[in-house]
Amino acid sequence: MNLKTSSLFLCFLLLSCLKAGELPFIMPDLVAPVPYQAELSPGGAVQIDLAGQKYLVECDLSLIPGWAHLSAEQDQSLSDVSLAGNKFSARTPNFRIERSIERNDEALVVRDRITNLSDRNLPLMYRQKLRLDKVKEYRLCGYRIYSKRGNGSNNINATTICMPEAGGSIGLLALSDVFRAHFRAFAAMGYYGIGDDNLVIMPGVTQEMSFAIFPSQKDGYYDQINAMRRFLKVNYEIPAGFAFLSPYPPGVITFNPDYDRIGKDNSVEEIAAWLHNKSADYVCDGAVSALKEHAHGTAWNKSAKPEIHTAFHEKIRQARPSVKLFHYFHCYIDIKSLMEGDFEKDRILTPSGKQADYRNPNLPLFMPVEGSSWADMQEKRLIRLRDEYKLDGIFWDEFTHSATDYHYGEPWDGLSADIDPRTHEILRLKTSVVLATLPWRLRMLEMFVKHDLRLIANGGGGYTQTMTEQFVKNKFIAFMETGAVTNLYCSHLSTPIGLGDHITERNELDCYRGMLRFLDFGSLYFYYHQQVEPFTHPTLTRYMFPITPNTLGEGYIIGDERIITKKSGYYSLGAKEEAEAHFFDANGYEVQRELKSIEKDGRRYYLIELNEFESCALVKK
Repeated sequence: MNLKTSSLFLCFLLLSCLKAGELPFIMPDLVAPVPYQAELSPGGAVQIDLAGQKYLVECDLSLIPGWAHLSAEQDQSLSDVSLAGNKFSARTPNFRIERSIERNDEALVVRDRITNLSDRNLPLMYRQKLRLDKVKEYRLCGYRIYSKRGNGSNNINATTICMPEAGGSIGLLALSDVFRAHFRAFAAMGYYGIGDDNLVIMPGVTQEMSFAIFPSQKDGYYDQINAMRRFLKVNYEIPAGFAFLSPYPPGVITFNPDYDRIGKDNSVEEIAAWLHNKSADYVCDGAVSALKEHAHGTAWNKSAKPEIHTAFHEKIRQARPSVKLFHYFHCYIDIKSLMEGDFEKDRILTPSGKQADYRNPNLPLFMPVEGSSWADMQEKRLIRLRDEYKLDGIFWDEFTHSATDYHYGEPWDGLSADIDPRTHEILRLKTSVVLATLPWRLRMLEMFVKHDLRLIANGGGGYTQTMTEQFVKNKFIAFMETGAVTNLYCSHLSTPIGLGDHITERNELDCYRGMLRFLDFGSLYFYYHQQVEPFTHPTLTRYMFPITPNTLGEGYIIGDERIITKKSGYYSLGAKEEAEAHFFDANGYEVQRELKSIEKDGRRYYLIELNEFESCALVKK
């Protein structure tokens, strides 16, 4: 070895040592009560102090015209002001507000009860905000915003999260159903907040609006998200991987011209190998157009062929006895050219009075409101799936709403309107599809539970506090579609799962690389459609489930049972657990590597070193 070669080798060795020395130590969050102080100000605002980090969360309430404010000092627009410990009340000529605060280990819950004192529908724009002179980062609904002004709208990740330059972080999370359904996050003129610009309160009615404030000495987005997940209790077990598998006849094409879609004529052995390579124990069937079936509404009723599906289910169960079988269901769409029945009163209407559709006039949208003809028809569909298809569960597509958020017509939900931002008057009444369909969807879930049916929902489960509680109680699963991978921000306060990207995935390597992109958002992976073929070997999903998430991070997700990562570092499961590591190379093949560990601060950390497109599952023994 000459001098030049020796010098290069020593430089490489030094860089390698420096790199190893810089690797992060990653473990489940240490959870302890946050030592903040909180009180209501004389003007009704929330004052928080955490180790010298001081925040004032103010409230704006629209008047006609103008605004009322809950701020540090009493606002002149308020009368009959009362402050007694953790309770505050005041009134304007048109409404009364009663505020209370309740301490939680990691958050302060604020509840506002607003009563309409007038004899007409009261439009009320409702906003919570805090002023921060300098922030190093802020996020609206998970998305990092780089401009000084921003807006966001998401009913699951209904948050504004700020990291002040002075250190620490603070998060605002909408809680109550109406607040979630109407949610808007905003930043403007140094203020950062959350609000509802669509609220209407009927005469004599009291509406509760609630939200939580998360002060923290930690300064990361995922630190806030993990605290919110603990607060919402959404860290429950996700038992298995997922794939779609329907009884296609021979000749239905895939992206690979040499392969047809696997289906009803494939052998038990072929189906077993296919499911093994996808590591899928949750399997979803659906209508097959090649069998002249239709997926939606009354068109499905006329065309469904349960005998074909139940025969195929028997094959699937023989192929993989651990499987749980689901079937596709959607409650908002029908096929206009094939429809039967009168659902005129159940149409979802646009502001122009025309029927809303799924970006295609032949796919009109309807709203399953309790007691409606449309809801009755959809309930019968679910009963038929339950009784005739012998399923373990239902996959409910677009669970909360479809291609439109609002209906402009009867019935009115009694809660929603377009409000003029200048005059604060009602422009037009409207109905939130999420809120109007909530009672019916809840009753359908009660039927699922009664009959031991599982639920997997597309679009997330936590669009309202009520539905979040149902998902937690029954351990229902939800995922987000990922035509835009940033949709995974919307899963951060639900089950953190993405459905494979149907736009870019064309082969099994694409699917594996998609899993790694999802890990950039601390999210898991479910397989999408059957157009990708072939699958020749198991990959990272083999060791992804079951998992009970406890800590999400950029590049990894930590569960009670395992850690899934694409990021180099020293990883601990939280104590001195024995673990085995499964490494995957850049092409998604499992490879054997030595697993090294060290002990630090009473915990065992495993050294995981990964190059680009490599990954590892660290599984507790």
